[in-house]
Amino acid sequence: TVHLHLEQRVAQRLLARFRSQGFVHHDLSRACLAQAKDAIPRVILLGRLSLFGRGAERLHEELVPVAARWIEPSQRKGPLQAYARESETKTLTLLEKSIGERGAPVPGEAIQRKLLAAAPLDIEALLPQLQPRAEEIAALAIGKLQLRGEREAKDLRETLDRQRKRVHEELSKHEGGSSQLTLGFNDDEKRQLDADMRSWRTRLSQFDRDLEREPQRIREFYEVRATRIEPVGLVYLWPESN
Repeated sequence: TVHLHLEQRVAQRLLARFRSQGFVHHDLSRACLAQAKDAIPRVILLGRLSLFGRGAERLHEELVPVAARWIEPSQRKGPLQAYARESETKTLTLLEKSIGERGAPVPGEAIQRKLLAAAPLDIEALLPQLQPRAEEIAALAIGKLQLRGEREAKDLRETLDRQRKRVHEELSKHEGGSSQLTLGFNDDEKRQLDADMRSWRTRLSQFDRDLEREPQRIREFYEVRATRIEPVGLVYLWPESN
């Protein structure tokens, strides 16, 4: 077992392949198949929600699952219907347990062929139900990004205000022209103080510009400019009893 930080080069290269690869309906030609300790065959369409900001900056990424009870195509009276939240949560729990089990049995070839043949039809049935689910999650994520932008803009403004106050206090101490503050200073030290005061005046002007622009720039950074929703995987959970 090797533990890699998400910023490690190998992890980043693997993530980059996943992020850069786009998927459309006809690209999903394979499916993941696992067995679960459950009596109901299930199918999960995994979608990827990506939110982008200014300059195509990736602000948020999240997998969006849509789970349903799997029914053989010949027995269907209509398209597969996505589970409600409670049943979906149970399905994802079963999936996690199945993935975590070592040496779990694998469904036979006949079942594998049957599910693979049904995969295009299952994707077609679940794909329209992925869109509203992803849009709901996107709305929540956008709200959180806006709150984060407001919080960081507020923190930056407070930081700039504190820095400006300290610089203003330091400049005020010396601008009065009190010679007592420079008693014992040699010529080099006085020149250095004059240079510092010029720098402080320049910095005060910069503070005004930063307070006007930087908080707004942070808010704009967290504004979502584009949303992408795409299918990335199909998973079947087959009952062990079958």
